[in-house]
Amino acid sequence: MDLQVRSEVRGGWTVVAVSGELDADTVPVLSDHLEETPGQRVVLDLSGVPFMDTTGLSLMLDWHRRLDVVGGRFRMASLQPSVHKLFRLTELTEVMDIHGSVDDATA
Repeated sequence: MDLQVRSEVRGGWTVVAVSGELDADTVPVLSDHLEETPGQRVVLDLSGVPFMDTTGLSLMLDWHRRLDVVGGRFRMASLQPSVHKLFRLTELTEVMDIHGSVDDATA
């Protein structure tokens, strides 16, 4: 499955909407997109991601740390149950900034 990524600015946040499976084959697509994303306040809309493996998880952690170091914010929103389960199992729900919706994340 191809990964589709698009961005828009909402209330001072860059919202990056991702659709497709996020795995070792597709993570570079999202990584490249994030590298070109302006601003230091980023929300990933993961409502269109039914599956994420550990390479996707690693990318999320990397961006969380990168933006934290420069005083930015990295949030995730609208995780599907299988993706949210990955964060719960790795106990990253305590570390990552996860919201139920993009509206909540950008508020």
